[in-house]
Amino acid sequence: MITASSSSPSPSIRQPVSLLGAGGAATALGVALVAAGIEVSAVWSRRLEHAQALATRLPGALACSHPQSAADRGALVVLAVPDSAIVPLCAQLRWRSGQAVIHLAGAYGRELLAPAAQAGAETGAFHPLQTFAGRADPAAWHGVAVAIEADPPLATELASLARRLGAEPFSLDPVQRPLYHAAAALAANGLTALAGVAADLLHRATGLEREAAVRHLLPLLRGVLVNLEQLGLPQALTGPVARADRATLERHVAALARETPEWLALYRALAEAMLPLARERAANDRERLAALDALADWLASAESGEGVSR
Repeated sequence: MITASSSSPSPSIRQPVSLLGAGGAATALGVALVAAGIEVSAVWSRRLEHAQALATRLPGALACSHPQSAADRGALVVLAVPDSAIVPLCAQLRWRSGQAVIHLAGAYGRELLAPAAQAGAETGAFHPLQTFAGRADPAAWHGVAVAIEADPPLATELASLARRLGAEPFSLDPVQRPLYHAAAALAANGLTALAGVAADLLHRATGLEREAAVRHLLPLLRGVLVNLEQLGLPQALTGPVARADRATLERHVAALARETPEWLALYRALAEAMLPLARERAANDRERLAALDALADWLASAESGEGVSR
């Protein structure tokens, strides 16, 4: 179960902060911390030049050549490294009582930080529901949901930290972290993959190169996000499935089967995923609901290969 973190009281935030990692997430967090008036004392990366590049953007931060040096300089230590590197990095470091260590992974909880907990440090997970991809704008944190897992008082402290960044903290049942992260990956990475598929289809249909195809698709993608924000679900769903327009869908399926059969299964799966939203939107329209039922039957038969022209 997901619950919003309590907004009171607002505790002091443990400082200074040390960043172990200098990639996109570490950079986005470090710049936002400094903008929020939180001291960052040290940065470490496997490549010293990366740590140095980030440290130059964080006044007072020292680029360290060894992770222990960076960890020792922090009251709050952030392991902003790939998920697979968290356990070995945590295990190789010496931790102290009163120190706090967190990671930024979404699919895993603080069990990855067991060596630090055994040494007396407080541990937690702090995962922003956002993709940064090299962005280092503190405003990128505004309104972002942050999943927090920790024991009090660290959980309350991390919630306060999220709010200082302009984010919205919430607590998450550790058992549900994989499902939560699947939702995040589907929304972020899945949308990127769909844009790639759409750009490929547009290229085949028009001859546009990928960069131009993506540029042509961006206003459409932005419009979808605006509709989601302003109208919500299911009203943001538009298009032939929402209209139960089987004739158009038949043309789509025939074209895909002929030109790009590798994307046909994806198209059908997405059309089927739209059906519950379309039914919800048409809840008071019996004629539309009947048409959607017929459309669902047709999609099922199309998946089995019946009635599909090739």
